[in-house]
Amino acid sequence: MKKPVRALGNVTRQANKKLRRESIFNIAKRLIATNGLDDFTISQLAREAGVTTPTIHNLFGKKSDIVKELVARLIEQMKWNTLNPPSDPLENTKFFVGHMVMAFEQDENFYRAAFMAAEQVRLFDPKITDGLFQRAQRLAAPRREWYERGLLLGNVEPTAIMRKVHNSNRLGRLDWAVGYIDLVQFRHQVSESILLAYACDASPELYVRLIEEINRLDSP
Repeated sequence: MKKPVRALGNVTRQANKKLRRESIFNIAKRLIATNGLDDFTISQLAREAGVTTPTIHNLFGKKSDIVKELVARLIEQMKWNTLNPPSDPLENTKFFVGHMVMAFEQDENFYRAAFMAAEQVRLFDPKITDGLFQRAQRLAAPRREWYERGLLLGNVEPTAIMRKVHNSNRLGRLDWAVGYIDLVQFRHQVSESILLAYACDASPELYVRLIEEINRLDSP
């Protein structure tokens, strides 16, 4: 039995609307990433996209709705945080920083815009119970097995190392999102800061490896 022509036409219209919406969303990401969230307006987006302001409202809603969508997509994209990393402080650092850079490279405009949106809605607010701040801190905490295997000595409080690792990621991410540093500098800055945090409590063998990696980062 043939499908009704009207039904097929509706499917096509919905598909075209989705493509058009995504195309305009890409423009929104670029505008926010380039000029910042405060200067971004719906009328500016309409001009850049070559459509009317009511069209933008029909497709997205208000500016706050675009911010919410950026945040929702960011949460979805951050699932790589759940990957199982190598069981070694040095390799763990290279693993997570490498995955961050690889993700950011795939869509720099999205991640810059999304992190700006996340800051505006306080997505990383430490007061939010079991929010992204707490999850990020758990990921930053040194693993128990590192102490059991003698890789870390326990002379420095684990919470101090956790704070340093967490802040290294947070500050690097913010510096990159607002355009102070590029991804090459981001990788260097975050990696170096985390490795130094581990070095202050590392076994002699691990200390040598960490310092070698830090010096390698500083090599021209």
